[in-house]
Amino acid sequence: MKRLLVIGGGLAGLSAAGEAKRAGAEVRVLEISAQPGGVVQTQREEGYQFETGPNTLLAADPRFVSLLRELGLESEIVEAAPAARERFIVRGGKLVSAPMSVGRFVTTSLFSAAAKFRMLSEPWAKGRDAGATGEESLADFARRRLGAEAFTYGLEPFVAGIFAGDPDKLAVKHAFPRLQKMETEDGSVLRAGLRARRERKQNPPRSLISFHDGMIALPRALAAQLGNALELQAKLTSLKREASGAWSASWQTPAGTRRENFAGVVVAVPAHALSSLPLPPALLQQLSPLAKIEYPPVSVAVLGFPRHVIGHPLDGFGALVPRVEKFSILGVLFSSTLFPNRAPAGQVLLTAFVGGARQPELTELPEGELVRRVNEDLAKLLAISAPPVYQHIVRWPRAIPQYNLGYGEMLAAIEQTEQAWPGLALAGSYRGGVSVPQCLETGRAAARRAMEGTHLSDTG
Repeated sequence: MKRLLVIGGGLAGLSAAGEAKRAGAEVRVLEISAQPGGVVQTQREEGYQFETGPNTLLAADPRFVSLLRELGLESEIVEAAPAARERFIVRGGKLVSAPMSVGRFVTTSLFSAAAKFRMLSEPWAKGRDAGATGEESLADFARRRLGAEAFTYGLEPFVAGIFAGDPDKLAVKHAFPRLQKMETEDGSVLRAGLRARRERKQNPPRSLISFHDGMIALPRALAAQLGNALELQAKLTSLKREASGAWSASWQTPAGTRRENFAGVVVAVPAHALSSLPLPPALLQQLSPLAKIEYPPVSVAVLGFPRHVIGHPLDGFGALVPRVEKFSILGVLFSSTLFPNRAPAGQVLLTAFVGGARQPELTELPEGELVRRVNEDLAKLLAISAPPVYQHIVRWPRAIPQYNLGYGEMLAAIEQTEQAWPGLALAGSYRGGVSVPQCLETGRAAARRAMEGTHLSDTG
């Protein structure tokens, strides 16, 4: 029986371990913190239930839906309220409904008539210059195909909501590969989008979901599958490649020090944490380019209000704020609108995001000043007439990995490293996408690569 070591108990690591276990391998997962899940955490306080990381899941990929079924989570699923289909974007200091259909696009005040004409002319937009070299930024791609206004009030705030990133730095090829594929294969983003819309109507609807106990239910279920194979508060102290090809690992736990041999290893920690692991010096050297992957800071402000002090109906998913609007927040989720039992009776819960690549300095503000700025923005946007009755601040000094220009070099470094070290695989949100389903898939794929790259039947 092959033995696989997984370093990191976030979603990618837990997913990798589950995949290996299903394939018949014996696994050991080392997680340095006291609970699994990484950034996926749910908290409850004073009758409020909120997320400190991802807030929702899109149940679109059949593999992800199958995994939820396998984990026994189907009965725990809570679908977002119908109001979640409504999205808002700030323009001129006011919330404007994002046009989610052709009819609403025609009548929306989010874009000027000239901008609408420019977007509808997208099929005839010029391609990238034939002599252009290197990766194209997301901003350049969007302006070239859709126009400046579509970028400013459409794509830029959307990117802030996903990556908290800078579209002028993000590489379209890696951050949004589907957009580039639309241009390459269909010759038009608009044509490809309309075709995809028709195809979706023929398939089962995609659901926006969470769970009764919050997002934490997912890593808990993944961890439960592993049983004693998951060790918490376990700090890796040594990892060496033996002459036989086996990996020798030592780690410290509250119960003492342990050492075991493994046929393969999945390293599932953030890219910025790789350099702090006690890996072989030659391996650390090969992984050193990954230290360039940017993780901008994000602060999350969770605020509770009496419902009667908010003038806006909160009839949507939330609102995104374009950079040009000059607010402190990147956006806000109407958390208690999305799912039931997120706030006490008569109260509402809002989750606002600050910082990112746009204004990283704001994440370092003292809590009082941070809440003051967030509340000032929300008061303007949502007609709030009183301060919050509940507040909770979560700070992520390194939040979301950025697939910036030059990211192709990072991918090359990852692939070359795995080829040079058979039985080693890397996984995490810095590779393959930042969404929860993508993180799960990158973990599964890493487990398969690690097991395929091992040549030892038993290293116990």
